Amino acid sequence: MDTRTVLAAVLGVGLGLVFLAAPGAVRTAYSVGRSPQDRRGEYGSAERAGRRVHSLIRAVGAAFVLVGLYVGWQALAV
Repeated sequence: MDTRTVLAAVLGVGLGLVFLAAPGAVRTAYSVGRSPQDRRGEYGSAERAGRRVHSLIRAVGAAFVLVGLYVGWQALAV
């Protein structure tokens, strides 16, 4: 059992759970430093784009959890 591999698995699962539980916070942290003038689009289109972005963040979080569980399972099985 490699300690680094287990820690990577725990980090992957933890980060994935954060992505799943709080996609709005992940989006806010990602866009820190951007001013409203950087955004393009028509008035009122932010809500629709927000749902798409939240779905993408949740999908990435689910992938992190699945990969983290797989890597942890492989590390503990050896």
